[in-house]
Amino acid sequence: MVKAPSLAERFTEELLGYIDAERATLEPEAEPLLDELEAVISAGGKRLRPSFCYWGHLAAGGTDGPAIVGVGAALELLHTFAMIQDDVMDRSPLRRNRATTFRALTDLSAGVPHRGDPRRFGASAAVLAGLLGFVLADRLFHSADFTSDALERAADRYDRMRTGAIAGQYLDLLAAYRGDADEATARRIGALKSGGYSVADPLAIGALLASDDEEIVGVLERYGRPLGEAFQIRDDVLGVFGDPDVTGKDRDGDLREGKQTVLLAKTRERCTAHERRLLDQLVGDNDLDPDDAERVRDLIVSSGALDATNVLIDDLADEARRSLRHGPLATHAVIALEGLAEAAATRDA
Repeated sequence: MVKAPSLAERFTEELLGYIDAERATLEPEAEPLLDELEAVISAGGKRLRPSFCYWGHLAAGGTDGPAIVGVGAALELLHTFAMIQDDVMDRSPLRRNRATTFRALTDLSAGVPHRGDPRRFGASAAVLAGLLGFVLADRLFHSADFTSDALERAADRYDRMRTGAIAGQYLDLLAAYRGDADEATARRIGALKSGGYSVADPLAIGALLASDDEEIVGVLERYGRPLGEAFQIRDDVLGVFGDPDVTGKDRDGDLREGKQTVLLAKTRERCTAHERRLLDQLVGDNDLDPDDAERVRDLIVSSGALDATNVLIDDLADEARRSLRHGPLATHAVIALEGLAEAAATRDA
């Protein structure tokens, strides 16, 4: 007996099939851009954003089928665009245990005769690969087999999700540039950059494709907002303390970048004046070496900031789960959303 594909596998199959079909429409010499999108998708990922979209749809009375899987796949393709752009901005060397897109395309350019700078070529080509993913995500989203009214409702939220994520990314860059952000600011940035984009917005998009019931969307908002924040804060913890073999990323990258996170803000609050000066000296140093990165991690732990941050993550996830007990959501969807809350808040990658 052949085992049915999991939900995550269905999203992946949809994406890879869609990208393969696009090859016939793209200039042949530009195919490395599609190759790179395909490679990033094939390298892994939990497919949490499309899963939230799918279960938001079923929670609102929608049904399983190719249409909602296609919309979920579009959200994952949009996330692929965001990851590629993020890696260019952060100069990250690894993503999902493979070279990031700008590095992969740099290596590609170095293998042929050229007169230009391979690194500049790789970064520029990666921007284009990400933008191609952005355009293809739009096309996949708007081609889904839903009524025009349903697509119009969901498209408005889809647009607001993208503008919110871009604004959050800009504030994230700005905070790292300035080198200091308190906890309230870090939480606001996280909520904008990822809280809506990763959880609340995919949920709402799925629900709006099934129903215009404001009560259902409201319940999903009350679940999605705190969980989205927990998701982002957990991501920041993994960015500093995660196992690179599991996360597939360099765990010193956020410290070198000077990313202003809740974890870092809580550390500053708990440090002595001397420790705070040391923290400000090391975090944001582009040449931060592994030993100094360990000094920062030790300071985060000894200050109690790591424990306090983990408590905040648990509290936000609990708030999200409690919200599901009050509202007209389908029971099987509630069970699935409770499981997704656990996965989002406790994930190790």
